[in-house]
Amino acid sequence: MRVALIHPPDAIIPIVPCSSIPVLTAVLHAAGHTVKAYDAGQIVARETLQTDKVEHWYDLMEAAAADLEAVGSRDAEQNAELRRLQRLLAMPRSMITELDDAIAMMRDMDRFSNPAIFNRKFDVLRACFQLVYSLNPDGYFNMRRVGHDVLGSPTPGLPDPPMEVFERLVDRILADRPDIVGLTVPFDSAIFFALKIAQMVKARAPHVVVIMGGSAIESNSYPVMTDPFYFTVLDYVMIGEGEVQFPRFVDAIASGSDPREVNNLRWLAEDGTIGKTEMLLVTDLNAVPAPDFSALDYDNYMLPNSLGTLQTSRGCYYGKCTFCSELFRKGFRIRRPDLVVDDMVAIYEQTGIRHFHVWDSLAPPKTLKKIALEVKARNLPFVWMAETKFERPYREEETIRILAEGGCRFLQFGFESGSSRVLDLIDKGNDLDDVDQTLAHMKKYGIRAGVTWFIGFPGETEHEADVSYDFIASRRDRLMFSGYARAFSLGTDTILYEQQERFGIEAFMKSEGVLDFRYRDGTEHWDTEERNHAFWVRGDFYLIMNSIHLHYSTLSQEAIMAVTGQERCGPLIRHINPDVLERTPFVRTPEVSVRHFRVNPQSAAGEGYAIAFHSLTGFSFDLDADGVRLLEVLDTPRTYAQIVTATGFAPERIHRLVDLAVNRGMVRAIVEVHDIHYLPEADLAAKVLASS
Repeated sequence: MRVALIHPPDAIIPIVPCSSIPVLTAVLHAAGHTVKAYDAGQIVARETLQTDKVEHWYDLMEAAAADLEAVGSRDAEQNAELRRLQRLLAMPRSMITELDDAIAMMRDMDRFSNPAIFNRKFDVLRACFQLVYSLNPDGYFNMRRVGHDVLGSPTPGLPDPPMEVFERLVDRILADRPDIVGLTVPFDSAIFFALKIAQMVKARAPHVVVIMGGSAIESNSYPVMTDPFYFTVLDYVMIGEGEVQFPRFVDAIASGSDPREVNNLRWLAEDGTIGKTEMLLVTDLNAVPAPDFSALDYDNYMLPNSLGTLQTSRGCYYGKCTFCSELFRKGFRIRRPDLVVDDMVAIYEQTGIRHFHVWDSLAPPKTLKKIALEVKARNLPFVWMAETKFERPYREEETIRILAEGGCRFLQFGFESGSSRVLDLIDKGNDLDDVDQTLAHMKKYGIRAGVTWFIGFPGETEHEADVSYDFIASRRDRLMFSGYARAFSLGTDTILYEQQERFGIEAFMKSEGVLDFRYRDGTEHWDTEERNHAFWVRGDFYLIMNSIHLHYSTLSQEAIMAVTGQERCGPLIRHINPDVLERTPFVRTPEVSVRHFRVNPQSAAGEGYAIAFHSLTGFSFDLDADGVRLLEVLDTPRTYAQIVTATGFAPERIHRLVDLAVNRGMVRAIVEVHDIHYLPEADLAAKVLASS
């Protein structure tokens, strides 16, 4: 059988291929089937991220906005579209002129490793990437198309570059006459695009079997497992793992037997309900062949050194975190570490790749230690990273030494919170006392560390959220990247959702596809918005998601810090010693640009206004006249008193404006390190360790 495997875009710059494509390619090849793989995100990037094209689309937006501004009496829909366009146009057009060079930088290790070059060019690349996926009102980043609306008629007007690429891609795929098109969705964001591609395939070739699967298949926004509507463009959905069941499914189609006897399937039954078979996990990971990257075009991924992905286990060896999806928590199984290293060797011999990301839900320390010993024993030229959690074995210096000698260069820890009370609510099993000892050993042996964390878990206080930030910020000499993952988002397949009464919450659908919670005692959970801005702009999640960490892990601490959000945006106001605050100068950050618009679609009077664009995050913020004036006078550093003199504003107004601008990363304080102080709860463990 001829199988086309497609990884739809997942709203991430194509840095590294999704691990599911090489895994499925391997098992299908072993079963005697022909595979062609398509990384649609990579193809969209290759065909759209070009200076002349993006400049053309930017100019189309300018013209569309001008036409709307000229309308004498705009309706609500026209005002909403004008505002959307203005926020996109806040990105300076001049950034686009650097796009081709930004892509070239991503493949040049010398320039990539220079923070001054990297910061600017990576900001340019991400800003242009966001524009491409936002140009049309239906674009992914506009989040207009959720639920059934995702398959609705497209909005006319501005081009939709990804959809135009999909049209050509589907024609190319169908020209090879596949029998089956498989769409793999590892992230929720990919389902949006997968459904679009499926719709195009079915419109052109109704006879081709279309099946979707992947770890993100249980989506609140697009419930493809349970809603018959989506089977207008899908023939089957495969839940759980596909290494065993997907080849069985393809075999069934090839032999003409009934594929509905294959496990892990969902389909539309004749009575209009969802048919299903029992979900089975892969019982023996040792029997699965090594990932096969032969069907992928590595030349178009944007990293100086290509990165291979592989797994040592499935499920989670810990499996208790109350926020985590059941798909990742349950059914822990392991692949023999010597076979994992065999996989690395096979990938290296096939592609020349020697940089690896161990992409487990949570890699066990014992497994990583065995992999390191095996890599060292075979004298292999590999460097690798893994995702894990703070555990007692990492407190042992010997463990860290073995990992370092066996090629480990980066460990990313699921940290979640700097509050022991919140960690207990999460049932994380982290002991904060383990953190500093582990980080000290890692620093000694040259293994860099990163953490992922979030705020807003039910029961967490605002102060505890601040403690989490400060715990990490005060350890940046040992923590390479802070993976702040934004405010907590509730999932339906979590312990928290299943035991709402235990946590004193009640879940509800805030809007289509968006789940939220309220407290049962009637209190509201605190507003995370401004902390979310402050922690996101000072976090490094975008660096982690784009696999920058393994390449930067070998650079100096100074170079690493220079690319972090914390270094680029500086401390929060509350971190500055009150004794020096009044004489602390503030300056506008170079990442911020301001654009003025003649018409304000949100104002009945129609007066002009301004929007600030932040290139590090891609966020846009409305500015009133006072906000504009503040950024103008802070082109040069000024203290509070000097800002008051320059603007004529009242001191209280200046304090509020500066606090907000600093919070959002538009203005930074110029302050000595010794005048930056963190909450004592965050600093305590470090002081105890230093004195012991």
